[in-house]
Amino acid sequence: MDTTHDSREIYCRRLGHYLTFEYCRAESGPRPCRKILDCWYDKIPIGEYLRENYSPGEIAGIAGPPPAKAATLVDLIERARRRAGDSRPLEPGRE
Repeated sequence: MDTTHDSREIYCRRLGHYLTFEYCRAESGPRPCRKILDCWYDKIPIGEYLRENYSPGEIAGIAGPPPAKAATLVDLIERARRRAGDSRPLEPGRE
């Protein structure tokens, strides 16, 4: 992974404060933030950077629609429950 631009900062309109490029390129775990093209297009050659450092499938995931909020919330709840030791799946109507 090319870390040349990692220390550069930009104001994140999504989160409301300054972040480094390092955060943007790994915001979703191993994948970059879905807004990386919008935010960095005029600061660095972002298209070239993405092509050189990510697979076509990973790049397609960046450009795709964001996950549904409900699906994201369910995923976050299930991850928290697993960390807490509760491995049962979340079921509708279950409290």
